[in-house]
Amino acid sequence: MDYSSLVPARLHPEYSTLNQVKITSSSIEDIYKGLNHIGALGDTPKGGFSRPAYSSHETEAMVHIESLANVTNLKTRWDTVGNLIIETDGAYTEWIETGSHIDTVMGGGNFDGTAGIVAGLAVLQAATQFDTPLRKGMRLRVWRGEESAAFGVVSIGSRAAFGSLSTGVLKNTHQGRTLSKAMRSQGANPETVEKGVSTISNEERNSVAAHIELHIEQGSVLESEGADIGIVTGIRGSIRSWVKLRGAFDHSGATPMGRPHRCDVNLAMAYMQIELDRLARASIAEGQDIVQTIGVINSNSDLNCAMPEVASSAVSKVSGSGYFSHEVRSVSASQAKAFSEQAFIAIKEIAKEYGVEVKIETFSNSPGVESLDSELQELAKSCSQSLNLSYKKLPSGAWHDAAVLSGVKRGDGSNIPVGMLFIPCRNGISHSADEYSSSEQIAAGATVLANMMVKLAS
Repeated sequence: MDYSSLVPARLHPEYSTLNQVKITSSSIEDIYKGLNHIGALGDTPKGGFSRPAYSSHETEAMVHIESLANVTNLKTRWDTVGNLIIETDGAYTEWIETGSHIDTVMGGGNFDGTAGIVAGLAVLQAATQFDTPLRKGMRLRVWRGEESAAFGVVSIGSRAAFGSLSTGVLKNTHQGRTLSKAMRSQGANPETVEKGVSTISNEERNSVAAHIELHIEQGSVLESEGADIGIVTGIRGSIRSWVKLRGAFDHSGATPMGRPHRCDVNLAMAYMQIELDRLARASIAEGQDIVQTIGVINSNSDLNCAMPEVASSAVSKVSGSGYFSHEVRSVSASQAKAFSEQAFIAIKEIAKEYGVEVKIETFSNSPGVESLDSELQELAKSCSQSLNLSYKKLPSGAWHDAAVLSGVKRGDGSNIPVGMLFIPCRNGISHSADEYSSSEQIAAGATVLANMMVKLAS
């Protein structure tokens, strides 16, 4: 493979300016070539990709990235939970990092997470060509299992690396295998998680001067506004719950309408959703960062096994059993908590009004990041301007490994400074075979990332 396209304009021996490092679209395409078949489904792009957490396909993709790094004289190592670390050669007391994930949801695209890995590798490869040595090292972290699709928990690799992954998730299953067994099958050691041991030493943690993740937006804001770069201000966390309802199955013709004759679950659910939408709109009008979604209604296979009576619903019956999922997202943990509590009160009041029993089970609570590092946001703005790239500041609606790192404290009590860059994705689509960002868009984001990292490392 020809890596000549990765060589940036040479840095002047006396100074470096923000627009001297350029990552080309051809360098992005070269790195992607070997990834375009790993975990691919079917013979057409519509098939998408499948690289679940701790699968052979995820490992194969990571090994491919490692091989490209080794060709260009970058150092590589693996930690005990299976994360891949790539570094510029040399002994440094401080490091500027980037990182993302390479796993996908079933049938997902090859850009969610992967674009950040490809961009990060291109940046480090370019750094090996600099005439002027940098004062700080550069590092790329390829995290395992950011997606929750396989084992029901996000950011497995990054959380495990910092010793913050709950031991209970090792029993979670995907395709008949526990996470513990899946980890062992890929050469990782689940005992690290069981012991709550960080794979990153205190010395290494303290040496991280900044961590910047590049990712596709997974929304349509940048594309619709014609912006090249998204500067992420915060990351929305989520509170996810199941709302389970029990009423009474009755004959649809013989049972008079309304209470006290009917305890109609479907009718109660309908009014609940209307009221929840009203509450969300009111909160947004007050300036709160609230996004609410009812994603599942009576269609979860596990819950259908636990609540088999849901299958008794019929055209000629008053519904007597049902459930729906309730998710609230916000960059503010306090706003998400307050809204959820308000929503749960409304749900219970409507349930009482319609004579149905309600049980609310919160199964996931991941606090958001209200504000990423302000200095890194300003640096991203400055680099974008110097490169004549348009930009927009916006929160991330989706979770990322950067959220895990933003809460990590160094030895002096300060948090690791964390930033994020977004690049546009076509029609805002992600987690789909139609997910797409062009090599030019990835290269533009990688160029901003490169100039940020060089500025911080110089």
